[in-house]
Amino acid sequence: MSCLRLRERETPFLDRKCLGEGHRKGCEITYVLLVEDHAAFREALAAFLNQEQDLEVVAQAGSLAEGQSILPDAIDIAVIDIYLPDGSGLELVRELRQARPRLGILVLTGRLDLAAEALAKEVGADEVLYKAAGVVEIANAIRRV
Repeated sequence: MSCLRLRERETPFLDRKCLGEGHRKGCEITYVLLVEDHAAFREALAAFLNQEQDLEVVAQAGSLAEGQSILPDAIDIAVIDIYLPDGSGLELVRELRQARPRLGILVLTGRLDLAAEALAKEVGADEVLYKAAGVVEIANAIRRV
């Protein structure tokens, strides 16, 4: 993300529509963080989302530690895998919810685990979705959140 775009997003009185940033063909853009350890899935999902008029992946992380290093003020929604190689994505969900209570948080899981799904919602996820739902459904869930 460019410094200019960060400044515009951090300055509430600037009208991004007038500046031409933050919009594509009249659509307000939702800035997305992807935290997913499977690189091929993460990159394919990012490529798909970036083709959508209203979505832009501005940061990607392959681990909990990388996800924790992303400043939450630069994003509108976080898409987080529960099972990461260095810890639980639910830890990041909890941290992001505390830092930005209104941040949209979508949790992805590759396993059918009702207990993990309930825990994800308990710690702050807005929605939990199975990766097998596919990229179109994930994009639609991002818009709902």
